[in-house]
Amino acid sequence: MFRPAIQRVEVLVTMAIISLIVFYGASSLTVKTREPAYDVKIAAAERMQKAMDVLKDSRGEAAIFMDDINDPNETGLIGRQFTYITTDEGDLDAKISVLDPNVAAMMVDYLTKAGVQRGDTVAVTLTGSMPGGNLAVVCALEEMGVTPHILASVGASQWGANIEGFTWLDMERLLKEAGVISFTTRAASIGGGSDIGRRLSPKGRDLIKSAIARNDIDLISSENLSDAVSRRINRYSADRRIEDYKAFVNVGGGAAVLGDAAYARLIPPGLTIRMQFESMRNGGVMAKFGREGVPIIHVLNIRSMFAQFAYPYAATPTPELGVGSFYSSERYNPWTTALALVILLAMVVTVGLNSKRKIKHHLEKYEPDSYV
Repeated sequence: MFRPAIQRVEVLVTMAIISLIVFYGASSLTVKTREPAYDVKIAAAERMQKAMDVLKDSRGEAAIFMDDINDPNETGLIGRQFTYITTDEGDLDAKISVLDPNVAAMMVDYLTKAGVQRGDTVAVTLTGSMPGGNLAVVCALEEMGVTPHILASVGASQWGANIEGFTWLDMERLLKEAGVISFTTRAASIGGGSDIGRRLSPKGRDLIKSAIARNDIDLISSENLSDAVSRRINRYSADRRIEDYKAFVNVGGGAAVLGDAAYARLIPPGLTIRMQFESMRNGGVMAKFGREGVPIIHVLNIRSMFAQFAYPYAATPTPELGVGSFYSSERYNPWTTALALVILLAMVVTVGLNSKRKIKHHLEKYEPDSYV
């Protein structure tokens, strides 16, 4: 019985095998493609590594105890569990995670995607809770040539910059003196509950005020949370209109920044360009910027933020500099993929034309009635 090539089992099996081989070859041959601002990301990570080295050396010189059990990567920048200026419980793994120079490159990625360019001005809010996040942001901004208007809160959650003589403001001053950064915080509040030091002892509040004074920073003194939000907005507005800032960057969970806790949970970590901030009337400083259409970069909920890049969380040891999908990504080789497509199309067309030719030849050789 006549059977064209396209219906023969051995031909179909051969086509299937060739297809699998071609598919495997095309899918296994990938190329690494650099992401935008690659060189700036590398430079920002190197700057953050230098910053961490400067601060670690300073802590060592000051004979401040370093706990290598809770600081497995030996950064020297993990704080203590309890101090006078500790405001809240803290996630140790989150603090470990952001003490990674590659996070500065991650911040460059967010800022670049937000459209921030050299010479732009961004609004920044920092807390003492996450010194690694603070370092990543300031090193990214410095390397990008961006001007920050920084307001901070000094109180810190557990394991953050909560050592009374080694607060975030002290770290910032040391980095400026060492030439790692060229700017510092313009004004700072106590932090803690309602941004006025609630849950801190009187001694804790006094220690924070002393830290602000010795670093020659303006004190943001508020009566309640609503007042704290207004005072920060007024400071930003005095510099330029809120909508003229190219981005708003926040590190940590400062009360005046997030506002009502119910709204704070709705704001995702990382970059947010479009979100319904209009309903968040009690949403704090961040919601105000969001309502004006300013891109938001929110450095909190670190596990979820890292998951956006499939980046290892609380890694020990810290990944090597230059590792991360925000530097480069693996993609299918377009030339290999095109060749695979050509091979498969050629195979199908060849078998089809061959079958058509043989069917035509068979019909010309034999009577059509023989198939009825």
